[in-house]
Amino acid sequence: MSGRRTEQHQYYMDFAPLLLYFAAMIIKQAKGSLESIEEVDNLIEKLSKKELYSQDCKLYTPSVLDYRNCSKSTIECFLKEVNVLIKETNAKDQGLLTLLKKIVYQLQDKKPPCPACEVYKEQKPEDFLKSLKTILQMMNTINELQ
Repeated sequence: MSGRRTEQHQYYMDFAPLLLYFAAMIIKQAKGSLESIEEVDNLIEKLSKKELYSQDCKLYTPSVLDYRNCSKSTIECFLKEVNVLIKETNAKDQGLLTLLKKIVYQLQDKKPPCPACEVYKEQKPEDFLKSLKTILQMMNTINELQ
């Protein structure tokens, strides 16, 4: 009986580092989503000071439904369009781009083929950033539930 307990104990000890690794990855993903939400808020604040919303700037804007089916492609589209927005406004803000790249790396599309970014509806920067923030908040909520 004691030999069996020793085997079980060794089995659990072998898997403890793996469980810690998975816990760390979940925390890291949640942190990335929270940071990206903060970065979107910062960008909204910077752009509102530049009065960009009154200009005729339009950005391709995926929706939550697009994210559910094509999560990686959706975030890639947001990444491209945030890059355009930053270049057009001279907002020297690379933090959001870096975080979105990290998020893209972690995702996969559920139902390929996914539409090209140019297929999505063009919206004002304010609506574009609200949509991005909504999707990031949804991702954060999903990470918290896991």
